[in-house]
Amino acid sequence: MPDLLWDDVRNFFDPDLMGSLPDARVADTSVEDWQAVLDLMRSQGWSCEYSEDGVVARLPRAADMLARSEGADALLRVWPATGFLV
Repeated sequence: MPDLLWDDVRNFFDPDLMGSLPDARVADTSVEDWQAVLDLMRSQGWSCEYSEDGVVARLPRAADMLARSEGADALLRVWPATGFLV
């Protein structure tokens, strides 16, 4: 969507207006795509919490996260640093 402008959608990402972000799926993402997201989170110092089947665990590498069993319930919560929404 090259014509999508941040100013047109920024309110959807404002936690004061919308609360928590909805769950989302992005089709055709690769392990490398997910690793880039995890690397971004770490490099920016964003707070996060990863859990499997309700048990909080250390954030794994993307390959390990995606290799978990089909029945596992994984949850990744991320809190971008203050000022992220410019």
